[in-house]
Amino acid sequence: MLLEITPRASQPISLTPLIDVVFILLLFFMLSSTFSKTRQLELEAAASGKQSMASEVYRLLLLTENKVDLNGTVYPTDTERFAQRIRTIAEAHGSVTLAARSAVKVQQTIHLIDNLRAAGISQLNLSPSVAE
Repeated sequence: MLLEITPRASQPISLTPLIDVVFILLLFFMLSSTFSKTRQLELEAAASGKQSMASEVYRLLLLTENKVDLNGTVYPTDTERFAQRIRTIAEAHGSVTLAARSAVKVQQTIHLIDNLRAAGISQLNLSPSVAE
């Protein structure tokens, strides 16, 4: 008993599913990418034998997003009184040691560092986080 197998006509392979997958991947990578530029924060390494030019060292503790403790006095960061105090420290070539509470976000600390640099603070030291 011989069976005859009739050859099927080969069907063309459709590229539509492949194009769909490539389009979905392209869409995924476009939506998941970040278009904002990252910035670099310049920090100088401390040297143990280096003479300090600072006449006085000020301790600045970032309490919340907009409150700081400067040598025991609490200032809101968005007031002119705080800005004037920072400018006075910068003119006296004072050194600022900055610490933050552990609940404070890193971006808030970087924002404060940017504000201190803009006010003219040239010697800025970072201290470990402080528990609440």
